[in-house]
Amino acid sequence: MPFKWFLLRVFPLWFCLANHVAWADASSDIEALIQNKQWAQAEQLIQAELKKTSPSAQSPQWRLMASQVLAGQGKTEEGMNVLQALILEFPELPEPYNNLGVLLAAQGKFEAAADAFISAIQARANYKVALQNLGDLYSAMAKQAYVKAKALDDKKSLLPLPAPAASTSTTTNIRTQR
Repeated sequence: MPFKWFLLRVFPLWFCLANHVAWADASSDIEALIQNKQWAQAEQLIQAELKKTSPSAQSPQWRLMASQVLAGQGKTEEGMNVLQALILEFPELPEPYNNLGVLLAAQGKFEAAADAFISAIQARANYKVALQNLGDLYSAMAKQAYVKAKALDDKKSLLPLPAPAASTSTTTNIRTQR
C-alpha cells in the first residue's frame, strides 16, 4: 500500500520538478553556449529540445534563442523570419521586437530598427534594453548625420536665399497730426 501511495502521489510531483529542473539546465546551457559564441553546439541543443515538444507547445524562449543562434551563424534572414513569426504569434512580448531591431540596425536599416524598438517599448514601457538600444540607435544616426554634414562643401550645402516677396522702403506713409 505505501508503494502504491508513493507511485500515485510523490512520483508525479517529483517527475514534474525534475522535468522543470532539466528544462532550466538545458536553457542555461544554451545561454552559456550563446554567450561563448559556440553556435553549432547551441543549435544542436536547441534542435534536440524543440524535437521533444510539438510545434504548438514550443516555448518562445527556445525560439528566441534559436534566432540568436541563426544570426550568430550568419543566417540573419532566417533569424529575422523566426522573430517575425514570434511577433505574429506573441505580439505582447517585447523581446522579439527588440532582437529584430538589433538585426535590422546591424544591416543599416535604421528606420525599421527604430520602429521595432518603439514596438518593444510599447509592448513593455519599462523595457530597459529596448530603451537603451533605441537611444544608441538615435545616437548613431545623429553621428552619421553630423559626419555627412561635415563632409559636404559649405558653399554647395547653403541654400540660396529666396527673392523678397515685397519691396521695402525707408519712408512711411503716416500723417502726423498738427
